[in-house]
Amino acid sequence: MKTILAALDLEGDSEAVLMRALQLAQTHSAELVLLHVLEAGELKQAATAYGCAEDGLRNLLERQAREALDTLLDGLAHPALQVEFGPAHVVIGEVAAAIGADLVVMGPGNRARMLKGRALGTTVDRVVRSLSVPLLVVRSLPELPYRHLTAAVDFSPQSTAALHAARRVAPSAALRLVHVVHVPEPFQQAMLRAGASHADIESFRTGLYDKARDDLAALAGTLDEAGRVVTRVIKNEPGAALLRMSKGPRADLIAVGTDGRGAVRSALLGRVTRRLLSEAGCDVLVGR
Repeated sequence: MKTILAALDLEGDSEAVLMRALQLAQTHSAELVLLHVLEAGELKQAATAYGCAEDGLRNLLERQAREALDTLLDGLAHPALQVEFGPAHVVIGEVAAAIGADLVVMGPGNRARMLKGRALGTTVDRVVRSLSVPLLVVRSLPELPYRHLTAAVDFSPQSTAALHAARRVAPSAALRLVHVVHVPEPFQQAMLRAGASHADIESFRTGLYDKARDDLAALAGTLDEAGRVVTRVIKNEPGAALLRMSKGPRADLIAVGTDGRGAVRSALLGRVTRRLLSEAGCDVLVGR
């Protein structure tokens, strides 16, 4: 990992994002680039409302952003803050590509909750879709490097990419591979209409469970982890199961893919990833 981009909103969660980004940059001897994005549309509206020139307001906002960062770090040395104007998800994606970032770090999206009634996580969701590199969403102030890593595995290329990305971020953390077996209710009803019994459905679920257990063991065997990998298969709805695990006592970081490969194989669908991004009890890494 050579270059890390930290996107700061300079609001509630910025200290946690900055502290984690600084810790990762030090651990990996990586260059850290700090970015603050201001919405260009809001700039124009504010300039009109206050009867001032956009250039003057732009310069004022840039100065205030740098002063806010200095206050946040209380005089500690830090990389220069890059201030840009435009849609946050677009600018973050463009800057990440321009500097060749290996990882983007940001908060869970407090700005989205405050702008025009948009829901928490909207900005993060858009950033995920605009990036070609992993995104780390920091939810709490770091005390230590990551010690416990949970990788949600659905055997898709996306979840495998998330696993390896998270391992690069947290190379020393204890690793837990988790697969959630879930047969959706509509699929069960379709099986019943086709003549299957409830016992058949349970047998089908058990078959999925057994195969997932074998596949997880095989995946763990491909990792150079010297016996540090724990595998677990859970029968539940994926979103609820992973959310509960993210709030457990041994949850520092959970890694997920952007989507999966099918409902019956308990794929980590986009809605599951979105739920973790907005509700998880620990930091979340989304692989690409």
